[in-house]
Amino acid sequence: MRTATVREFRDRATTLLRGTEPILVTRRGKIVGFFVPAAGAVVPLDIKRELFYTLSSEVRRMVKERGLSEKAIVADFEKTRKARRRR
Repeated sequence: MRTATVREFRDRATTLLRGTEPILVTRRGKIVGFFVPAAGAVVPLDIKRELFYTLSSEVRRMVKERGLSEKAIVADFEKTRKARRRR
């Protein structure tokens, strides 16, 4: 497994993402993420499921932490969508 700092990963992303070796991404010596290259065109269902659970729990935590409601999120989305249409 290759190790890269966040800065190195950002600066050399194109090259690193073409590789076949998993990459451990660190910031100030602490692990902040992993990049695991996909072996084929289809992502396995168990990985999709794990990503969904991880992302949804993180969104849920952020919504709760910021005291947002579903109505406020939808209203903000609509406002942004209308603004983008005007461009």
